[in-house]
Amino acid sequence: MLNTAGLSLDQAPPIGIPFAFFMAAPLFALLAALVMVLEGDQILATRWSPAALATIHLLALGFLTQIMCGALFQMLPVLAGSPVARALLVGRSTQILLTLGTLFLCVGLYWGRHGLLVLGGLTLAVCVLLFGWAIGAALRRARGARYTVIAMRFALAGLFATLALGLLLIAGLLGADSVRFVRSDFAHWVNLHLAWGLLGWVGVLVMGVAYQVVPMFHVTPGYPRWLMQGAVPVVVAGLALASLAMGSGRGAWAGFGLALMGVIAFALVTLDRQYRRERPRIDATLLYWWTAMTSALLAVLLWVWGGRAEPIGVLAFVGVGIALPSGMLFKIMPFLSWFHLQYRQLSGRRFDVRIPHMHAFIPECSALIQFGLYLVALFLLLLAAAWPERVFSVWLVRLGGLATVGAIGFLWWLQWRCYAQYRSFSRRLA
Repeated sequence: MLNTAGLSLDQAPPIGIPFAFFMAAPLFALLAALVMVLEGDQILATRWSPAALATIHLLALGFLTQIMCGALFQMLPVLAGSPVARALLVGRSTQILLTLGTLFLCVGLYWGRHGLLVLGGLTLAVCVLLFGWAIGAALRRARGARYTVIAMRFALAGLFATLALGLLLIAGLLGADSVRFVRSDFAHWVNLHLAWGLLGWVGVLVMGVAYQVVPMFHVTPGYPRWLMQGAVPVVVAGLALASLAMGSGRGAWAGFGLALMGVIAFALVTLDRQYRRERPRIDATLLYWWTAMTSALLAVLLWVWGGRAEPIGVLAFVGVGIALPSGMLFKIMPFLSWFHLQYRQLSGRRFDVRIPHMHAFIPECSALIQFGLYLVALFLLLLAAAWPERVFSVWLVRLGGLATVGAIGFLWWLQWRCYAQYRSFSRRLA
């Protein structure tokens, strides 16, 4: 049984706000997969190819950030008792700006259009400022779920750092004289931007959310206090050290190494918690978490050993970046559907309507099939990244892209079924 003690929907936003983010995200992952199919040779050629840059940002901004924004709108009032002010207006505005900014930026990267790069950067800047103002105000009022709230605050700071570095990089690409220091060491500034986005924004937020959802959904022991107190500050401190090292002209590897130590600790403890879960049942969400944590550990090991960027990128963006949000969606969307319906049933005393149980919104058999398609895609893309010089590697990328299209398309269809079922029962309770 799920432990829902301490959760409250009294101040939660309409379910359509987080669901809009959740259901838009796979569409960007589909675009990224189509780029893999069409530009397989370019993606393998170099991480700096227009196709590779567009694919990375479609996944990072269009898929990951859409889901993380939706999660924050829902979880702040439910877990921390601090709703986002004017949630409907802010939510819709944030999503429109995020969608347009992502498309402008990715098209600008893909076709080398400087005007679209500027437009995308400015649109995303307005988006992050609006989102940060609203979420930051809610976080200042938050009192519950202490370590989760602390992680959310750090993650928001990580999002601002990622934005600032991204704008610097755009200015560097455009040849602005004021950022000559960026152009002189462009690759390292890109690495710092990437680290703040993956670790400081997404990674830290995932840690904070995991402190609540892993014990709740998988009925595991709670995370140890030492990890909740230390992992997020270690990651942020490492990224801050790496940033200072960049400013001083020295190597940033020590800072990155410190940040990755926090990631390793979180991944190992998460696997241990899930191994010690009370329910022996293995579902698609658990398999996705195992895949994501294993991919994170492998990516760190490859980085330590000086491995090539391509397999590290596949492990980071596909092994973690697609896996973890997909697995969370299989729990969060059915849970929110069931919880909102139950709340409406109790408040309206409509006991004549029988609400379906949580697992009925997304059948486990369908979720496992979707996970299987994803696993095929990950395997093909890893093979292609491991041997990019082979003739067949281009076709492996394209086949991996097709498998990703199938996996993400099926994910979106399962999400739509979940939402349609919620709407159907919601009308009965009206």
